[in-house]
Amino acid sequence: MKIRKILAPVDFSDISDEALNYAADLASQLDAKLIVVHAIEPVFFAGTMFGPEINVPLFIEEQRRAAAVALDKTVDKLAKKGISAQAFVESGAPYDIVVQMANDKRCDLIVMGTHGRSGVGHMLLGSVAEKVVRTSTCPVLTIRGKDAKAKKEAPKKPVVQKP
Repeated sequence: MKIRKILAPVDFSDISDEALNYAADLASQLDAKLIVVHAIEPVFFAGTMFGPEINVPLFIEEQRRAAAVALDKTVDKLAKKGISAQAFVESGAPYDIVVQMANDKRCDLIVMGTHGRSGVGHMLLGSVAEKVVRTSTCPVLTIRGKDAKAKKEAPKKPVVQKP
């Protein structure tokens, strides 16, 4: 199988940046096209009971504009490295956006970061990467962030109980 298109979802976290760098290097080595996508999660509005009223459409538009600016900077940085990339900002559940974009653009590989949550954090927050792995029709390469690796590799401190 020849890898011609690589999708790199970003959320602008350090882990996402690591995965994007990996995807960019891979795209460069394989002479593949790089597609970068950021998903703006849906906003659920609870009303004024929980704080001041906000203009939800304006809030979403500001998120979209900020994401587009950040993606433009990302694409410019990649271009300086000689890597051509297309960038998209989409609205919806991140795992749905990633899987749909991979299908729509006929990507051969998805490269994405994973926060490496476990236990209650994973149960409450879920894992976008896990949902993508479970539902994607193309291979998914997950990159664990340095912080997640360090937590796993760090020796546990002994518990000292004082009488």
